[in-house]
Amino acid sequence: MSTIAIILAAGKGTRMRSSLPKVLHPVAGRPMVFYSVEAARAATNQKPVLIVGHGAQQVKETIGEAAEYVHQHEQLGTGHAVRQAERHLKGKADHVLVISADMPLLASATLRQLISTHKSFPGPITMLTVLAEDPRGFGRVLRDQENNVIAIVEEADATPEQLAIRELNAGAYCFSSGWLWDALARIEVSPKGEYYLTDLVEIAVADGLPVQAIIASDPTETLGINTREHLAEANAIMATRLKYNPTLSP
Repeated sequence: MSTIAIILAAGKGTRMRSSLPKVLHPVAGRPMVFYSVEAARAATNQKPVLIVGHGAQQVKETIGEAAEYVHQHEQLGTGHAVRQAERHLKGKADHVLVISADMPLLASATLRQLISTHKSFPGPITMLTVLAEDPRGFGRVLRDQENNVIAIVEEADATPEQLAIRELNAGAYCFSSGWLWDALARIEVSPKGEYYLTDLVEIAVADGLPVQAIIASDPTETLGINTREHLAEANAIMATRLKYNPTLSP
């Protein structure tokens, strides 16, 4: 059963306060998007599809033929971004891995675990979560009394009780492609005018389908870079990894 990866790399990254596209900021001397591309290729044995937008030409010139490219002309949210790849990918793979280009510490071994776990699962979604005291703006994972995943609530929309939840959405998913493309069309626009990929969890639950979550064994892998402080932290973590394993690859 084949898997193709989609990497979200279209955002502007205004909090980086730089004219350089966020995904081209360096981690250990390489643009952060490089690590996502290499990890995705290692996990799927196929070229990933990079969703580009802001600074698209610079990103293409940096990554070259290591990826395929789909342009998101309007940045209308993560759900909208993934949907741009439908024409390019529909019918070409059994499963679709979705990750973000601003998570350079996410290892290929973790992505392979996510994929292999999903292939043995009857539901349409397997997602990666992380247990952390610092939520970093991540959405909260909601479970029912039987511990089943039933929704992801974005931090800005969470109640005080939901904000206390420490299981966070890490932003990496594996979907069954036969369900994914039709479900993307059912995402409703948010009050902010965006289409959230996380809404697919509630859509699956409404369809009576199970959603599976695996918890990251190394929380540092799920660090998303949104600010220069996050970038400095990622550089420090990568430097430590390379110190103990100079031949380390994503």
